[in-house]
Amino acid sequence: MAGKTGTKMIDEALCISTSALCDVLNIHRNTLAQWTKAGMPKKANGWYDLKVTVNWVMENRGVKKTPEAEEDMTLSQQKLFYEAKLKEQQADAATLKNAISKGEYINREDVVSELQRFFVTLKRSLTGYSRRIAMDVAPYVEPDQVRVIEQTIADSTNDALLQLSVRGVYDAKKH
Repeated sequence: MAGKTGTKMIDEALCISTSALCDVLNIHRNTLAQWTKAGMPKKANGWYDLKVTVNWVMENRGVKKTPEAEEDMTLSQQKLFYEAKLKEQQADAATLKNAISKGEYINREDVVSELQRFFVTLKRSLTGYSRRIAMDVAPYVEPDQVRVIEQTIADSTNDALLQLSVRGVYDAKKH
């Protein structure tokens, strides 16, 4: 039979009654029922092995230091960990949504369209300047030399545009 303290020995283990355990841990009976559902071991109906129960509470209720790896976490710790991660992601999403509504971000389609227009204009400008330079130097050099200059500038310009369009980087050839 149980003593007045709410303890008794079961299979050579000191056990504590449900009401005494609630008093010792300063918790409600519902909390104890939830912990039992979460895996806290029972010795018998209404009785808990004191040593095993204290260890379980320390491991599963955050008394121990925070586990370093997910494998070291109990299911309840994993649940809390991932709920915290979810809240962080939701906060980040809300921050982004607020920034978008304030106009701090530009619509992707608008950026792509504007960049396409810019690069078409840049290509037209760059491919036309070889002719302009050739016309500027024409009075000072032979006509054959003017065509070579124009072609050299056009080739260099096309090479640069091709490299930028393929790799995004231009490496000038050394002559």
